[in-house]
Amino acid sequence: MKHFITLSLLLMLANTPLVIQAQNQQPAQTIIEIEPLFQYPSAPEELEGIQAKSAWLMQHFWDSFDFKNKNTVDQTALNHAFKIYSVPMRWAPKEDVIASNERIIKLLEKNPTLMLQFTKAAEENLYGPRAEAWIDEVYVLYLRAMIHNKKITDIRKARYIDQLKTLEASAIGTTAPRFTFTDKYGNEGQYFPMSTFTIIEFGDPDCDDCRMARLKMEANAALSNLVNQGKVNILFIIPDADDTWTADVADYPKKWTVGASSDAGDVYDLRHVPSFYVVDTNGKILLKNVTVQEVIQAANERFAKL
Repeated sequence: MKHFITLSLLLMLANTPLVIQAQNQQPAQTIIEIEPLFQYPSAPEELEGIQAKSAWLMQHFWDSFDFKNKNTVDQTALNHAFKIYSVPMRWAPKEDVIASNERIIKLLEKNPTLMLQFTKAAEENLYGPRAEAWIDEVYVLYLRAMIHNKKITDIRKARYIDQLKTLEASAIGTTAPRFTFTDKYGNEGQYFPMSTFTIIEFGDPDCDDCRMARLKMEANAALSNLVNQGKVNILFIIPDADDTWTADVADYPKKWTVGASSDAGDVYDLRHVPSFYVVDTNGKILLKNVTVQEVIQAANERFAKL
């Protein structure tokens, strides 16, 4: 998670107008100010600690918002409000975060216009490339509610149905999905979870971050020993391989399973390159979309306990 600014600082700035610079064909830029949809609340000063303040905001952030309004609200302003709302989600108790969002969704049930707009705002701030933290468990709540709303057309739902399918299939705690692949020797294979602790890196040999991740895994003596002993499997899978991929991976470690897969992206959430998954000895997804350092640490800690 990216904690670039503190909760108190963000909330202090929250009620200032949202400023957008729109570049037109002229050298000058047009400055557009978008006022917040409502006055964002501040947690009471007497509450001590960021967790208590965050829990209070989970309960009261939307108190001044009119959920009965049947008209479309400014989507950019709603995105801004949801961005501010999403910050205390990172510190509030999980049960408060879930309860808060479930209350919002309940209020949106009879208002399909706002339901769709809130889903877009949740996508922007909890799932998309501009989100400061991905919070899939909360975003899925909006996806399910929006998709099951009969007053929203199937055309509007289509993209979100695909997102939900992938997020549910590759959620932490679920059995790792199977996928087919072709290895670097041209052999066809299928990945399926086994009893061996497994690291799957979905990446691209031309990606700088992927090359750095490879170096870090190879340089970690403890992890390399676990791989050599057969206690840990490492898979490097290219979801969108080009014609030269086999030459690009020719010097990858022989103990790794290296291949290309055209269907892995249909069942795994691959929003980032590289995308790492850690699968435990029960075949369940233990970690997803984490850093290579977290992957190395998870493997080493797992076997340090034995």
